[in-house]
Amino acid sequence: MDIPAVDEGMVRLLREGDRKAVNTFVDRYGQFMYHVCYKVLLNTDEAEEATQDAVMKVIQAIENFKLKSSFKAWCYTIAFRTAIDYKRKVRKHVDLEGEYELANEDMADDNIHYDETKQGIQLLMRHLDDESRMVISLFYLEEKNIREVIALTGLTESNVKIKLFRARKEMTKHADKYFEKV
Repeated sequence: MDIPAVDEGMVRLLREGDRKAVNTFVDRYGQFMYHVCYKVLLNTDEAEEATQDAVMKVIQAIENFKLKSSFKAWCYTIAFRTAIDYKRKVRKHVDLEGEYELANEDMADDNIHYDETKQGIQLLMRHLDDESRMVISLFYLEEKNIREVIALTGLTESNVKIKLFRARKEMTKHADKYFEKV
């Protein structure tokens, strides 16, 4: 998988220490990295801090990036691992009963049902380990296909499918807590 020419130019400039390239990188990948961190931490403030750390790690480690690889997948991996490290440092235990904070508080009226379902799924995802939560999030909430999930996570196809199966099974066990029976 070759890096797109636009990213290749940005990586080259980042390696040279170009400040405009840093701004371009943040504009192009900052939001993506924030979403990766948020899916792990489930907290806006913590996700913002972890994203800042992840962005700095990418910039500091840019020399280690191999141009034949996917830059987006490399950024994903750094953001995901940074969020996991942050979670371990900041919180020793995951509080499953904690307050749920919506990532987007400005819900449109015509999307309320979809957003409520998505919120329920996110609540159910709290019962999953971090890696399974990320796989479920990529596959169902971000609507990535199996190949894209593999590229972003570095997991094998069978591992992704097993994680999806086990995560669905675990979420099903807790579904009655969050959804009314129809």
